[in-house]
Amino acid sequence: MTDHPKRMILEFLRNHTLAVIATSHRNGTPEAATIDFTVRDNFEIVFSAFKETRKFGNLAERPGVAFVVGWDDNITVQYEGEATRVPAADIEQYQEIFLNSVPADRVFIERGAVMFKATPRWIRYSDFNKEPPELIEIQF
Repeated sequence: MTDHPKRMILEFLRNHTLAVIATSHRNGTPEAATIDFTVRDNFEIVFSAFKETRKFGNLAERPGVAFVVGWDDNITVQYEGEATRVPAADIEQYQEIFLNSVPADRVFIERGAVMFKATPRWIRYSDFNKEPPELIEIQF
């Protein structure tokens, strides 16, 4: 393992652009979807959602969110945090960061997708290629 687990986890996240996002409806019903994302140096996950989607409505009422990234090569990152809409003053900066990572999503932004940022509470990196598996947890 590297001397800098945070750097290793950040690198792993940056090598991916797809994640499963989990949110919950106010009645507790879970919802999961695949999204495109990018990650900032401070571990904020940046993604977009259309207003018509279930995740958008769920996040408007309950900001708790979870992501799973990876599984190629038996390595995965689980991420729990809070997702909020990017403030209007920061939209251009976040869109640029997002589109640098996922340029194909420009069409979604042009069609009105709303930018979100998730702030982490807990992250777990798991490498199941090792015996025992390498597990690294970070609390924020």
